[in-house]
Amino acid sequence: MFRFNASETYELLHKINENIFIADKEYNIVFFNDSARKLLTQIGPYAGFSEPEEFLGSSLGVFGLQQKIQNNGSFPCTVSIRLFNKFYAEIGIDQLTDEKGNNKGYILTWKDVTEFEEQLKEIRKQLQILDMPVIPLSVDTAVLVPVMGKLTEDRLAFLGEKILSHSAEQGNEYVIFDFTGVSDEMDAHIAFRLQQVINALKLMGVLSIYVGIRPEMAKSIVQNGLHVNVPMFNTFVHGIRYVWKQTGYELVKRDE
Repeated sequence: MFRFNASETYELLHKINENIFIADKEYNIVFFNDSARKLLTQIGPYAGFSEPEEFLGSSLGVFGLQQKIQNNGSFPCTVSIRLFNKFYAEIGIDQLTDEKGNNKGYILTWKDVTEFEEQLKEIRKQLQILDMPVIPLSVDTAVLVPVMGKLTEDRLAFLGEKILSHSAEQGNEYVIFDFTGVSDEMDAHIAFRLQQVINALKLMGVLSIYVGIRPEMAKSIVQNGLHVNVPMFNTFVHGIRYVWKQTGYELVKRDE
């Protein structure tokens, strides 16, 4: 059977193109390979270390990993961490044991997914922009906001920022929220968040109008005793006709 001696094992670990760390059973870092050295060069300044070697002897707690290992009931395992609001990693952890099964320490394989997470953030941001478009209408001071899918706090927060900014820049006077694409029920918490958006628009002199409330949503509004203090219409056509009337516009058929 082929075996590596200590020096050969040490050399082999340095040749592996993955970030490998070894910690003793007290969770102190005792080794990292050359690949991990490059990673620590990037992370070091955020942890207060100017050189990668300064991590040797430091606790895995510097990465927030000690508690995760202590709380884990079985090995091998994988944990996700976020460091300094900048670095993201998926880390595989396993115990190092002697021939009798006694714990001698831990080996960690660190997969840096920072670039991947940043790409996901950008994709989510772009999807949010496309998620709730602000559509200009024939009346210059009115816009349509189609609301589709499941209403969540994050989506409503983004919607609020987007429509308030747009209204301030474009001088909107009417915003028609079209809920035709929302079939979920509306609970009190979501209704409160949505009302906050409406109240903020009202303070800016913008009137909100609801159209396309679906039966499921209407039932939940009634059952939860929610109060919706905005003009409401069955369809967008009825809503835009209301805006025309308020602004003095009229749809007239031309004779050829």
